[in-house]
Amino acid sequence: MEGVIKEGTKAAEGVSKSDMMKRKLAFESKKKKLKNLKHFVSTDRLCVRNMPAPFTEEQLKKLMSKYGHVTQVKIMRDIKQANSQGIGKSKGFGFVQFSKPATALAALRAVNNNPDVFSPAKRPIVDFSIENSTILKAREKKGPREQVKGEGQKRPEKKSFNLRWQEKRHKRQEERKLAGGDEKKVKPEQPPQEHADKKKKPAKKKKSKAEAEPKPQNTTTPGEKKKAEKKPAPAAEAPIPSDTGVNKKKTKSERPAKKQKREKNEVEEKQFQKLVSNYKDRLGGGGAEKSTFKKWYDED
Repeated sequence: MEGVIKEGTKAAEGVSKSDMMKRKLAFESKKKKLKNLKHFVSTDRLCVRNMPAPFTEEQLKKLMSKYGHVTQVKIMRDIKQANSQGIGKSKGFGFVQFSKPATALAALRAVNNNPDVFSPAKRPIVDFSIENSTILKAREKKGPREQVKGEGQKRPEKKSFNLRWQEKRHKRQEERKLAGGDEKKVKPEQPPQEHADKKKKPAKKKKSKAEAEPKPQNTTTPGEKKKAEKKPAPAAEAPIPSDTGVNKKKTKSERPAKKQKREKNEVEEKQFQKLVSNYKDRLGGGGAEKSTFKKWYDED
């Protein structure tokens, strides 16, 4: 793979440990991205890492233009850490777009790991960038920036965030100068008196302490409150019996109970046992006398 330098090889001689670690991390992240089918390796766009912080787009374009026609140069910056001119702090890497793949390959081989470009301790890490097919398709639908759809005229290029921020800042400074720095800020125009009266709501009058009605004071002590809470609720009054029998309670004779059923069953059981014993006495000869009647299974 172009741009990859492995540890222990001839190309790795003189490379610092920090640069070698950066190369390993870049290679691992590249492998992870390529697992996604939407990502692919570009043939004409290079990714340049390990750049010094003060390195600008103009310097990068000048460096890469030696090997072919450069169409686009972009250094990734942190807008949150912008300087007084509105230019963000460099993140240490950027992208260079070439018109032909052959010129991109020539630039990669010439600049990658070259100690004379930045410094021997901090060498450039150059390889082909990873592109996302979905993002490229979206750009193709919008069309190229150079031409307007349906016309041969060139469309004005979109200004960068830094340039727009500078223009807004310059505009604000001019407005302040015209208004005068020592003069007080001009108050915004107030609406006419008629509308102002309509918008204003009548203020509610607050009642004075004398006009306010005195609240009844609670004379009960905390001990009395607890006693009142502990008192049980009064028992409900028993319903008054009436002739109609609506509130009349049922007596024991009127409602069957389990006990009455059990007693009834016991009486019936005793009667049955008495009948059985009488029947046995008749068969055995009756009375207290022992029966001399022999059964067919008794021996003589």
